[in-house]
Amino acid sequence: MDARSLSYDVVVVGGGATGLAAAVAAARAGARTALVERYGFLGGMATAGMVSTICGLYHTSSSGPPEPLNAGLAETVAQRLATMPGCSAPVRRGRTHVLPYTPFAFACLADELTASARDLDVYLHAFLAGLDTSAGRIEALRLATWERRIELTARAVVDASGDAAVAHLASVATVTVPLPDRQLASLVFVLQQVDTDALGPGPRVALLRLLASAEREGRLPKGAANLALAPSPQPGEVVCKLALSGITEELPANRDFLTLAEQEGRRRALAVTEYLKTLPAFARAFVSHAAPQVGVRESRGVIGRYQLTRDDVLSGRKFEDGVARASWPIELWQEGSHGATYEFLHDGSSYDIPLRCLQARDLDNLFVAGRCMSATHEALGSARVIGTCLATGEAVGRAAAHYAEAR
Repeated sequence: MDARSLSYDVVVVGGGATGLAAAVAAARAGARTALVERYGFLGGMATAGMVSTICGLYHTSSSGPPEPLNAGLAETVAQRLATMPGCSAPVRRGRTHVLPYTPFAFACLADELTASARDLDVYLHAFLAGLDTSAGRIEALRLATWERRIELTARAVVDASGDAAVAHLASVATVTVPLPDRQLASLVFVLQQVDTDALGPGPRVALLRLLASAEREGRLPKGAANLALAPSPQPGEVVCKLALSGITEELPANRDFLTLAEQEGRRRALAVTEYLKTLPAFARAFVSHAAPQVGVRESRGVIGRYQLTRDDVLSGRKFEDGVARASWPIELWQEGSHGATYEFLHDGSSYDIPLRCLQARDLDNLFVAGRCMSATHEALGSARVIGTCLATGEAVGRAAAHYAEAR
């Protein structure tokens, strides 16, 4: 097996929205950059999780057109994605705007952005196998691919893994919310041949009540009614998001949470589809595809040089070292609740995410962004969304490049 060492200014681990933005920004700032991703495509929750709408790109407002929060890559991605096949312009959802898109379009756009960035090497199907630290710094990262082993030396490292994988291997201080208190994961799956004309807002509410009754009566598995569904822009297609409540109650000591969540999510998706097929609008429905992985909202986070708080979010706090703006409400998917709860900022207001939230406390050259940034449980409920991840990723990519240049 080929094993060799390569030298980079910046290594970004995790190719989701955060890592994509960080790697492109670092390369554009003149840093020789590597982007490491475990799947065969970029996008993270935007593609592997099939979220299908980008939240956090626009100001919160009760009326008026969408107003972009952050210039730069977040705005570029939004503008280009809206013109791609199967995607659309932003749409209003209550006091927010979201951008509908197709996961394949996002993956293709990610390929285009990385290909256009000079001095950026992308490693797909690559797993972080280990790393070396010395004198308060990460010196090298060891990757395993199907074809070879590679060692990447780096002046600066960005942990955009979503699960603080780099920080965990480096024994950096992290925090993990206990499973029962963690935001629920969700499985996204898609139904075809649905009479979507019969699924207006009123009928959808009635349908969710039917599902809840079926679960109470034992005609659906426990948790199968915790469903949100909406017609996509494609004829006859409905996107379903199944919040995976109750998984922790069933987790044996010898099972990993994600393994059980994946298997139980598919079981529930099949069960709820069979029930829906007894209703006229769904008589011909079938599951055409499901997300390659359950959508994780919260796992392990890095202890940074500052921890973003609920009060920072809701008060619209500004920071001297603010590097990205956000205004998505605090959105929490909690055990025991159907759907999410929301706490909104005032219309038109936003808060800053300071660079200190994106710098590990314990290692000089480790930066973090995305859902493993330094934030409380409640603050992360706002800051974890894809639009904000694009903005924090770009900011941390630039910061990592500047750090590397100074070394």
